[in-house]
Amino acid sequence: MSSLPTPLVLIGPMAAGKSHLGHHFAKRYGLDFVDADHVIEAQHGPIPALFTAHGQQHFRDIEAGVVADLLSDARYRNAVISLGGGAPMTPAVQELLSGHTVIYLKVDEATVRPRITGNKTRPMLQPDPERRWREILDERRDTYERLATIRLDGTGHRRIGALVQQLNKALKDLRRDATA
Repeated sequence: MSSLPTPLVLIGPMAAGKSHLGHHFAKRYGLDFVDADHVIEAQHGPIPALFTAHGQQHFRDIEAGVVADLLSDARYRNAVISLGGGAPMTPAVQELLSGHTVIYLKVDEATVRPRITGNKTRPMLQPDPERRWREILDERRDTYERLATIRLDGTGHRRIGALVQQLNKALKDLRRDATA
């Protein structure tokens, strides 16, 4: 991975499986893994509580600061970083992602439905998680596409090992193209 800009950054909609993929990919290839949402929660408390107490803009400001810290921290130089679904919508985060290898994990509603049906913990999906998920993806899809260095197809019920291999192949292809 050394010839690609690292860290590798995973983006995509809520419940796409970015953290799951990032964890498995990092473990398989000896990289570190960090979930930006977990860092936010460790530093500021539960995300739903942040939304309730301070609103979405306050949360997005915190999120942008955490992303900036992660991308500039030498400890995460050889890492896979998973971002929350809305992080790439913040202009400051979009600027921060420039020059990094950004992987967009594309999924569809059928893929995430079992993960979000009846969900009460994601503030952005209330009160109707499936309908809100569709609306949010429609709003964000173009930004995900524009920011992506690699587009990874995560639709359907693919085994995590297959996704890890698919990502590794895409990174090898990208590295080959960069040196050609």
